[in-house]
Amino acid sequence: MNEVDEHITLLAELLAGERGRIVALNGGTETEKRLSDIGLALDSEIEVLVAGSRSAVLVAAGATRVAIELDLARRIRVRRFGGPHGRGGSGRRHHGRGRRFRR
Repeated sequence: MNEVDEHITLLAELLAGERGRIVALNGGTETEKRLSDIGLALDSEIEVLVAGSRSAVLVAAGATRVAIELDLARRIRVRRFGGPHGRGGSGRRHHGRGRRFRR
């Protein structure tokens, strides 16, 4: 019997301030290599800096800051492990004041 881990979700579903560890990349070998080259490999710890944009999610992985298109963010599975206000994150999709994406 497979147990469902309620803490595993898509990167695109994390809220600003939430943190997690990448557990699966579902985009093929080329996508995995591209993500690894920018510091987003399996087992990398990440923090969502800006979420809720219609086009991208801004994440931090160590000293790396990168905007990930939503299509790609929907193919990255992460194990959520907290946010600024405990396990569930901030509960808001965007924190405003200069941290907003523009096309």
